[in-house]
Amino acid sequence: MNTTEQVKDAIATFVKAGDTNDVSLLEHILHPQFHNVQDGFFNEHGIFIFSKEDYKALVGSKRFGGAPRTIQFDSVNIDGNLAYATVQLESSRLKFNSTINLCHTNGQWKVIHNIPRIVPK
Repeated sequence: MNTTEQVKDAIATFVKAGDTNDVSLLEHILHPQFHNVQDGFFNEHGIFIFSKEDYKALVGSKRFGGAPRTIQFDSVNIDGNLAYATVQLESSRLKFNSTINLCHTNGQWKVIHNIPRIVPK
């Protein structure tokens, strides 16, 4: 598997973990310093920043995730041990235009930042 495929595979794993509310899979794919940064949180306005533990709790409680999404990769850029991807995710309820940043550490690609723009359908 080439590097681009490895990055795409890591992103697909991240998405699957959310779609299936699999906190143990999130633990595996998220970097220890992971942050999710989003504009708005359900009916609340403003910028919200969630740490790895916050994000896992939201997914585990099913406040986030639980609906299968399709993935369309708009771009994947790799610069050494860093990767930057823009993706479109879509479930039956929501669309996500996301920027996902990864870093290669200990032989694995880990998601370190997720910046979704969430649009209800």
